Amino acid sequence: MRSWLFVVVVTAGVWAGCKKDEPVAPGGAAREPVAGDAPRAAGAPDVFDDTTPYVLTPVKLDAYVVYQRTVQSSYAAMAQSLQAARARRQGTAPPEDKSPGAGESLKSIESKAELETQARQDAGLSWEDVNRIGVIVTDVITQRHMGTMLDLSSELKKLQEMQARLKPEQAAELAPQIDILRQRVQETEQLVSVRKLHGDANVDLVLTREKDLMANYQDMLRSFGGKAQ
Repeated sequence: MRSWLFVVVVTAGVWAGCKKDEPVAPGGAAREPVAGDAPRAAGAPDVFDDTTPYVLTPVKLDAYVVYQRTVQSSYAAMAQSLQAARARRQGTAPPEDKSPGAGESLKSIESKAELETQARQDAGLSWEDVNRIGVIVTDVITQRHMGTMLDLSSELKKLQEMQARLKPEQAAELAPQIDILRQRVQETEQLVSVRKLHGDANVDLVLTREKDLMANYQDMLRSFGGKAQ
């Protein structure tokens, strides 16, 4: 089970070191809880079957956007609290620093979990909804973010302009590279890998709220020290 926070933090780590080729398909096997997983409500099953297709609806997507926006403030506060606690442990915090200590940081994490639960209930979403929608949304939005960051279309244009200035035999040698890059641009812009994983209907629906979801995603990256654009 992957929460939106966990997926985004992992994705931010991937962005820091390499390019993301394709979204990772959620596995169907039962998984042990990991840091960042959304807390489970009392009586909720340990895992859910994420091998079956999830059908996203406009109502659930709108509810998820509201839920995501609500919990964003708690994530930002938690990140700041954890950073302050780490600075205190390492002795790098300034003497005048009045940031919360370790005990208060734990309280911040507990408060985040409570707020997340309340936000989910207010939005009328189950834990499965939150996690399944979160995976779809994150795969779509990170792919769109990747396209903006890499700007492959500009690289393709530069190669094509270079090819036009070359001698015929040199231009022919460059042609395969241009074809590969052209295909990559098309796949990235059309979200080919994400559509194969989640279906056209789910992806197209997420794109109707791309502006809001991208803003939430970039706010999350900033909260955890990532680079937004």
